[in-house]
Amino acid sequence: MIKHHTVKRKTNNISNFLNFFIWNIVFFSFIPFASTKDSPIVNEKYDSSRDLYDSILNVIFPIFFVILLNVSGKPGSIKNVALPLLDDVLHNVISWVIPLIISFVYDRRMMAIMIYSTLNMCLHVICALAAILFWKRVVDIEKYKIFSTITLFLIFFSTIVTPAFWIFTTHNRKNTIGIPLTITFIILFGICLATFILVVIISLLSHYFQRVNEKMNVDKIVFTLCIICFYVPNILQTLLILAIWPVNYYFVKACVFILLIALTRNVSYFIDKIPENFLATSTSVTQCSIRAFTKNDIHEIFKESQISAEEMRQKQETMQSKIDEMQSKMNEMKSSMDKIKNDQPKDESV
Repeated sequence: MIKHHTVKRKTNNISNFLNFFIWNIVFFSFIPFASTKDSPIVNEKYDSSRDLYDSILNVIFPIFFVILLNVSGKPGSIKNVALPLLDDVLHNVISWVIPLIISFVYDRRMMAIMIYSTLNMCLHVICALAAILFWKRVVDIEKYKIFSTITLFLIFFSTIVTPAFWIFTTHNRKNTIGIPLTITFIILFGICLATFILVVIISLLSHYFQRVNEKMNVDKIVFTLCIICFYVPNILQTLLILAIWPVNYYFVKACVFILLIALTRNVSYFIDKIPENFLATSTSVTQCSIRAFTKNDIHEIFKESQISAEEMRQKQETMQSKIDEMQSKMNEMKSSMDKIKNDQPKDESV
């Protein structure tokens, strides 16, 4: 019986292998017929450069952030230095590098944009270099006036100068840009300006009327409006440039990719506490100040630095030595108490 099942199983294996082999021959025999001149598989006119560029950007994005967000979290680690520097680079690229590129690409017709980009560049580069050369941590920004000055300059430029300039530019170029697009961006940039004015008014009112602040939860409203009036103008600026002066496919893809990374990094400043050992760059200081604007204490937005494994081990050893010392003292006290108890009957008999 066992022999019969063994022979049957071997026969089934051989037949399955033959069936697999035959079906593969039949399948691959159709490939030459499919690749004839009438219906070719290979498209010789296809240019893969654009799709390849797009795919590389899509692959780099998650890899890039997995590497950055999983580096060591120890004080002074690469994470606490590299991420603020990255934020500075991304903010500068969106603020003035992209407008400056199109001002050179589209010759003298873009003189106003070139002047705006150059002034923007000077302001941002000076602020960035001043903060980096100072080389402090975000937890210390209250101690130095230079950081409050940097914050005021960057917020003023992003919330007032950028919307006002692009409203003026789109209005003057409505014949070349198109009326619908002009009206859309003028309205959006106008909302940004109105939001900034609204933040100032609400802040002043909430300062003088504390009861109104408590009832209406003004802090959350101001917090939301601050985010809108600081971040939205640069986003609209990038979208306006890509809609009107796209340069080429690769420029558009690169700008969208940079904008996506910048927005992802900006969100991180508001969804979690910021490490105390974060490097105080112009961008990180500004974003910390925006988040702390509705807080009574700026230190509420920071989290304590993570201690290293060596420091943890030393603390454990110190605690263990103290526990051992306490146990030894307790044992001495217990032995002395026992001795007193043993000696007490003798003294009474005497």
